Amino acid sequence: MTFCEKLTTRERRGGRLPSDWKVALPTEAQWEYACRAGTESAFSFGTTANRLGDYAWFSDNADDVGEKYAHLVGLKRANSWNLHDLHGNVWEWCRDVYIEKLPGGRDPLVSSGGSSRIRRGGSWSNSSWNCRSADRSRCVQSRRVSHLGFRVAVTATQ
Repeated sequence: MTFCEKLTTRERRGGRLPSDWKVALPTEAQWEYACRAGTESAFSFGTTANRLGDYAWFSDNADDVGEKYAHLVGLKRANSWNLHDLHGNVWEWCRDVYIEKLPGGRDPLVSSGGSSRIRRGGSWSNSSWNCRSADRSRCVQSRRVSHLGFRVAVTATQ
């Protein structure tokens, strides 16, 4: 969150980001929307994991062959919206606090009610099941491991 705040300040000062926009971690809903890229299937590229190796670093093509690390972004195919590495590589932090039952709505943000945060996407050490668009997990915010990272989103301030 501190990184996002500093990047927002830098980009506004540089004239690259309007004052009514900010850089932030995506909400869980925003993350899933970007991952799915307009699809309703288990993966952005289809219903089965048979092509997952083309799009993701996961246990079969990373951990199981001794590549126990996050890989450079963009080495695998992008989804149809040209976004890379939403399936696998590293779990990605979302802005939301974890709760068991998701709230409804267009882009809900869960900001209270739990002590863990949402992480999405699976990682290089996970099975294909954890790399599905809908898979969700939680993690304490203080956790620092090699299979956990983040991406940023540019959103309107509220």
